[in-house]
Amino acid sequence: MSRSSTLSWQMYAVTALIALTAGGIGGRLAPPVPRARAEGILWAAPGYGIEMPARQEEGQPAQTQQVPKLGFIRSDIILSMHPGVPGIRASIEEQLRAWQRQQEDMQARAEALQNELRTAQLSPVRRRTRQEELQQTIDELNQFQTQMWSSGGLAEQKEQELMQPIFDEIDAVIRDIAEGQGFHLIFDASAGGLLFGHLDMDLTRQAMDKLGIEPPAE
Repeated sequence: MSRSSTLSWQMYAVTALIALTAGGIGGRLAPPVPRARAEGILWAAPGYGIEMPARQEEGQPAQTQQVPKLGFIRSDIILSMHPGVPGIRASIEEQLRAWQRQQEDMQARAEALQNELRTAQLSPVRRRTRQEELQQTIDELNQFQTQMWSSGGLAEQKEQELMQPIFDEIDAVIRDIAEGQGFHLIFDASAGGLLFGHLDMDLTRQAMDKLGIEPPAE
């Protein structure tokens, strides 16, 4: 699997896991979707990228092109059934809660300073000191939120780090299926770009068998 395709489907999977674990904790933004992810391509054999074929010049003999062998998987089902995901999800939830508590502590400190400035009788020097403390707390809070919850932030990096072994395992299975059975393109139906695929092209169960995952009941 090409590196761009690998990273793109992993980014999609991490985003889906964020939604499952945190429900948008901290107002994090979903990461941008790379082009390969938008195309839903998980595997592309040499010569079968997402580029358009070269235009045939008028008068040139028609070239016979090989009919590509296509397949797709549903990565959301694989991840939802993978036995390693629940433990990772619990670790992510624990870390998110710890970071959320840090954020709440800073918010509480800022609110306390605001209340003191609004209601207490303070000397000019004391008021100026509290105003400076408030501004510093707000700056630290904004910096913390950016570092934690923005696209590419520490929360997303932590999730990527914990999920990487499972991503690598699934990538190896997709590569094994594609190369062993001569597939030219394998799509991810979970990405939303695949409008129709015959059940004979669905490689999800085969991938789950290779991963040792019990398939869902029919």
